[in-house]
Amino acid sequence: MIKKYNDFMDMTVWQKAFGLLREVYKIIRSFPTGEKFALTDDLRRATNSCVHNIAEGYGRFEARDKTRFYEISRGSCAYEAISQILVAEAENYTTAEIAENLIVRYKNVIEN
Repeated sequence: MIKKYNDFMDMTVWQKAFGLLREVYKIIRSFPTGEKFALTDDLRRATNSCVHNIAEGYGRFEARDKTRFYEISRGSCAYEAISQILVAEAENYTTAEIAENLIVRYKNVIEN
């Protein structure tokens, strides 16, 4: 059954992704300045893409268009952001605990 929303901000998946975006922004503030135009920028873009493609998909009228944007969002948060979080952990820019928490929560976004 397809649930109807009054606004994209009512969507649980958008709310979860937005909360993660805000958390990632806080975490990347502690990344080395040398990563400003590398991993920091890539992770910021991936998390933004996840949130904003959900919003854009909501605004599309055709089911095919909606699906396309939701799939882009899924790829951005599931695979791109998670991969970048793993790099941040491997480089000791964040702890294993923080990385695992983010990964589990991004996987939860994907499942919605």
